[in-house]
Amino acid sequence: MSGSLAKLAAVIESQLIGKRMGMGRGPEPLLRFSHLQAASHELYQRYERAEQALPPPHLKRREALNKFRNEQKLNPSEWRLVFSGLSDKSERVGPILEESQLFDRVHHQVQERIRQRSLSRRDWLALCFSYFGYESEMPDANFSWCTLRQDIKDGLESVKGRQVREKEWIRIVQQYEELFTDTAGEGLGEQMFNGEIDDLSVLQTIAQIPDSSWLWRRIFNVLLSRIFNLDDVEFEYRIAGFIALGSQHPKYVHDILSACLSRYYLASFREKPSSILKQAALDNWGSPQMRSRENRWLQHVKPDVCAMVVAWFAKEDLEHFFNLLKGDAEVDQARLFYWLRFANQMSYTRIVMGSGAWIDRSQDFVHFREKNKGRLSRLEGAPMHNNAVVMQIGNYLFVEFSGTGNACFVYPVDTCPFNPDKFMLDLNDDLKQRGRKPKRLLHTPVPYYPNKVEGWLSKFDDELRALGITLNGHISAQPAQPLMQATPQSVSIEGKVEAALVGIPHTLHDTRAKGGAFYVQLERPDPTAMAALHRLGFKQVNDQPLRFWRH
Repeated sequence: MSGSLAKLAAVIESQLIGKRMGMGRGPEPLLRFSHLQAASHELYQRYERAEQALPPPHLKRREALNKFRNEQKLNPSEWRLVFSGLSDKSERVGPILEESQLFDRVHHQVQERIRQRSLSRRDWLALCFSYFGYESEMPDANFSWCTLRQDIKDGLESVKGRQVREKEWIRIVQQYEELFTDTAGEGLGEQMFNGEIDDLSVLQTIAQIPDSSWLWRRIFNVLLSRIFNLDDVEFEYRIAGFIALGSQHPKYVHDILSACLSRYYLASFREKPSSILKQAALDNWGSPQMRSRENRWLQHVKPDVCAMVVAWFAKEDLEHFFNLLKGDAEVDQARLFYWLRFANQMSYTRIVMGSGAWIDRSQDFVHFREKNKGRLSRLEGAPMHNNAVVMQIGNYLFVEFSGTGNACFVYPVDTCPFNPDKFMLDLNDDLKQRGRKPKRLLHTPVPYYPNKVEGWLSKFDDELRALGITLNGHISAQPAQPLMQATPQSVSIEGKVEAALVGIPHTLHDTRAKGGAFYVQLERPDPTAMAALHRLGFKQVNDQPLRFWRH
């Protein structure tokens, strides 16, 4: 029991004993004030417990900043609002942290409070709010920001020195003192990568750290770079965790997906689809099979990585088409076997469902339609059991049907008379183009074995070869005009790096003539650039996630 409560209890007990003696009763022990003690303990715990530091109201910050800029006298509360608004900017003015003369006044005010031992915890938290809230890729380049960091470190020692007993929030700050050093964020990035933490909720006792903070960018710089250091087995095991991390941090979900897909492209199992990775990217970027310049995938990954995922979709589409959408007949295993051989070269696939598949309410069909929403067309003018699939290989579109008795139709991409992305496609007017006499490939003679290249499968191979399509063709997002040309072996490493990092800010430093290494320094994290450097044999410099080297 605290001293005050003990004194109160003693006075009450003394008075009660006196009254009992006056009434002829003997002294009885006074029951302990259990509820009062419990309340005292709760109050103590609330006081000791580190509470979440809430951001100061924006309107009040703006009013205080206006007074500060106009050199009007400020009271202590207004000074605290100024401390918390050093990173604020508006359409008219930038942040005080980028105006050295204004920041000097703040710096002198902070140092004066430290000297007079009057800097409060709330003042210190306000400074932290500005420190973490500064929006810059390289805050260290700002001298005022570096000065603010030193003020925060000095201020912490001042506040801590006046504490009678160490508070919980101070213990938290000391645990994460790296945040106020040149390596801020690296340790947290390692912890997040290792799964030791998945958010910074404990740090909210110091300050609300906005999504736009430089700290988050540094944390994810480390995390993204480490993805490329994992071996294939561990990387495949951790994909689901990386996707979950992206869901928790929407601002960085594109970076995480880009890094994971780029790393997957380097894996030995890249032709094996990753359903969770594919679905997460589809949810965020839409279909990679879009036939327009609006394809969002190419904003985040290299064309070859996009082509890898397109091949995943092609394989899945073919398996669904020949298994789920088989109509009234049995699965034509020969057709499935034949086209799966070319799935890695398919830059586009689209399933055109007959009326039977559209109205089927069984669980498999409902799930299929929901999962592929936006990637399906409807077949008109055909028997309800018939379905079609459109496949682009090289410069040609192939239209295959699930119903027997239908030939495979072939159209040059550049002169295709119908738009395969249309929602409604007619069997005769669009897909078969009666009257235009498109090239037809007949499924005769029937092969003896469905998984051997004989019969019509051998004839198809000859026809495709005449069109310039071979079984060992290279995966490409646009086979007609490859977006990534192979780099000749005679090109220097400098040339290969420049070709791989087109449009990505970077610097080169070559010390090989002196027995050193060839270095590449990226100015900002770019998962596709990191993947390209790894393909060229570069390794990351320890503790420098944006610096790479090779001999």
